Amino acid sequence: MRSIVQNKTEECLEILRWDKTKWIDFWKELRKKFGPIIPNYEKKLELDEEKIKEILWNTERRELDRFKWEWLDISRNKKVECAEALSEREEFLDLKREDFSVFLMSLLGISDWVVVDGEREKIVIVDVFSLWRKGLLKELSLATLQAVIEFRKGKEKGNYPRKKEYFDSLMKEIEKILERGKDALGDLCGFLRNHVSYYDWVGFYFVEDGKLKLGPFVGEPTEHVEIPFGVGICGQAAEREKTFVVQDVSKETNYLSCSPKTKAEIVVPIFKDGRIIGELDIDSHSFSPFSEEDRRFLEKVCELVSKVV
Repeated sequence: MRSIVQNKTEECLEILRWDKTKWIDFWKELRKKFGPIIPNYEKKLELDEEKIKEILWNTERRELDRFKWEWLDISRNKKVECAEALSEREEFLDLKREDFSVFLMSLLGISDWVVVDGEREKIVIVDVFSLWRKGLLKELSLATLQAVIEFRKGKEKGNYPRKKEYFDSLMKEIEKILERGKDALGDLCGFLRNHVSYYDWVGFYFVEDGKLKLGPFVGEPTEHVEIPFGVGICGQAAEREKTFVVQDVSKETNYLSCSPKTKAEIVVPIFKDGRIIGELDIDSHSFSPFSEEDRRFLEKVCELVSKVV
């Protein structure tokens, strides 16, 4: 598959080699370099030259410097994360159409993402500088996935909400899915995997005959179709009846490996009438992806699931 995510951020940061009084001239050079992309970006955000001058003049060089060094330190990994987040959801995002690319760029920091016409396809511009200003650089892959999802819905610009707000918006869709009852659990797995960039394996286990038995799941097949209580992350979560978050599975001694790609795991118990009846298990191909927002979100999901199983 073609490289759907391109990192153009360093090219944009060449502005730091210019005297600030010449930053508007650099912008004009950027406009030429990226053909129709920058002019169409200006049109989409209704920017004239005076407004661009004002934004550039009000951007501090030391702020851009801080962003540059932080970005250079993580850029390769972040690009890979974004590319994998999209490529692993090929069917959901309809990537076979090959009608868009994602450009990671450092532009004016006024919109997290904008869709513009390129020479042959649509370009989803993700303004990494804009996300960095909000302290959201860690969530770049999630922001990129959300931008592409919104693009597929016909939207052409937007701002990535913080993770809590994003999860809150997903809850409304989850409630609709679960209106169909237990038969919808497979669709719920697919929904969670498709909408959260670092949820790479999503599945349910349910308690049967004193063991955890695999239920609906989405992701690579697993040999762990039955897990005793106390064994592995899933077994420990069931035995202790509490959510388990492991940000680096290589450091966990009591761990059942499902895939060499798995780097982190979160397991959330499902309770009914005060007893554990199952759990939601999520594996990630990224280190340390799960936050307190993930824990609260998935525990709410499991509360809803407990009402239909």
